[in-house]
Amino acid sequence: MSTGTSYRERLTPRWWAWLLAFSLMLMVAIAYGAAFGSTVGWILVGVGALIVILLLIITAPCIEVTDEHLAVDSAQLPLASIGSATAVSGAEMRDLRGPGSDARLFVALRPWSAAAGVLVRLDDPEDPHPAWLFTSRHPARLAAAITATMDC
Repeated sequence: MSTGTSYRERLTPRWWAWLLAFSLMLMVAIAYGAAFGSTVGWILVGVGALIVILLLIITAPCIEVTDEHLAVDSAQLPLASIGSATAVSGAEMRDLRGPGSDARLFVALRPWSAAAGVLVRLDDPEDPHPAWLFTSRHPARLAAAITATMDC
C-alpha cells in the first residue's frame, strides 16, 4: 500500500517570534559582554544565534496527511478514526481552547506560528480524545486534504 503525502506543513514561528528570541539572546550577550569583555559578548552573539535558529527550527512541529494517517508532530491518527475535519478561525480557536472547552481534546497549539487551525472530530469510541485541535497556517487546505484523503 502506498503512503503518498497529500499535505505537509511545518509550523515555524512567525517573524515576531524570531525577533523576540534574537532580542532576548542579544540582551544576554550584551550583559555578559559588559561584564567579561567584548570578546565574550561577540562569542555569545554567534553561539546564541546558532542555538536560537536550531531551537526554533527543531521544535517547529510538522503536520502531515498521508494515505494512511494524520500526523501532528509525533502523534499519529489513522484516517479510519477520523469522523470530520473542519477549518477553524482564530476566534473559534479561542473559544475551543478557552473556559468551558473539553479537557479531553488532543491539542497541539502553536499560537506564535498561526492563529487559526483545524478541528478533527474522531469516530472511534475507544479513543480517549473526542477530537484533535491543532494550529495551521492553511486550515482550509489542510481540512480539505484530510477530507479528500478519507474519501479515497
